[in-house]
Amino acid sequence: MIIIGAGIAGLSLTIQLAENKIACIVLEERHNFDGVTSGVRISTQGVRVLEKMNIRNVGENTQRMIMHYGSIVTDFALNNPTVASPAIMVTRLAVYEKLMEKVKLLGIEVITGFKLLNAIEHPDGVEATSETGQKVTGRLLVGADGVGSAVRKILNPNESSTKTYAGYLGVGLITPSDVKIEMSLYQHPGNHVGVASIGKVGSADANNNVFLWTHLYMTEQEAKAMTNEMVMKMLKAKSQDWSLELRKVFETCKVDPKLIVAHGPVYNGKVPSSWFSKNMILIGDAAHPYGPGGQGISMALKDAEALCEMLLRGEISEEKKATFQKKRAEEAKQFGESAEARNKPEKQITSRWGIFFMGVVMKFYHFFNRGVLKSF
Repeated sequence: MIIIGAGIAGLSLTIQLAENKIACIVLEERHNFDGVTSGVRISTQGVRVLEKMNIRNVGENTQRMIMHYGSIVTDFALNNPTVASPAIMVTRLAVYEKLMEKVKLLGIEVITGFKLLNAIEHPDGVEATSETGQKVTGRLLVGADGVGSAVRKILNPNESSTKTYAGYLGVGLITPSDVKIEMSLYQHPGNHVGVASIGKVGSADANNNVFLWTHLYMTEQEAKAMTNEMVMKMLKAKSQDWSLELRKVFETCKVDPKLIVAHGPVYNGKVPSSWFSKNMILIGDAAHPYGPGGQGISMALKDAEALCEMLLRGEISEEKKATFQKKRAEEAKQFGESAEARNKPEKQITSRWGIFFMGVVMKFYHFFNRGVLKSF
């Protein structure tokens, strides 16, 4: 098995296959995984897949969602009766390190600096060629190489690029704190802000941390040119309208010498027409490149699990691959499109009266649903 991409989807699939005695090799364009890291929420179903790989005690459990609409507050329990483990808030780096530890323990070969140029199918397999001429052959090739997937372009040569700018800069601040903060969302005119405890950034971190995240709406050119200093300046101006408790978190961030600032333009995409051919198939953001809405890593983990289960059942027919695409695309569409719509610049509430009205609506929902979000 050739896995293109050493991200969450690719490594998760590799581990599950290797644990079932299926030989794998991972080809990754990057030479190493470094730089700043941001935080994410992994759903209860995503946590279940991590635990299936014996990856536990990473990040911080989050069993509630507290929503603030001005002075109106709703406090929801995140209840999923079918899954025992709670959702977690965690950094991408912490998850990546745990997966890599498992990969090394299983003796899986990872080749870095392999930028895929082409993949050519043969009757009994596929050959992957890098831009430097390196060749690797295998029975099946899995494209787990993200939003700008090279494998997706090979499978869909006549389709234009699926990568489009979402209209905003994603921003995350991570600062040391032992204060337990349940996932809290604050709605303000023109933007929303979240904050939550996130555990340790990575294996070398001695501190627990708090994660603050938001979106800054601007052009793609402006987003690409942003620096940490520019981001903090914009947040300082916006924080004047934030609630007192949120401003306190931001003030702590500003003076912390260990502050991690992560930012970058956010990109969405469209699902490609085809996820597979005779000896190639897509998973993760390579298959359903929707913008982030707290589901990206969870979807990647579940894609890997579903594909592994299909492979373990035996012969991979065209019908089985088509069913895999249909089922995984339906779930990705459900979560991805709602996240895209919610985060669009034109969808942001710009008036205090609008926020008040939304708060009243959520209070009614809170009352009739008995304070539980069952499907979150």
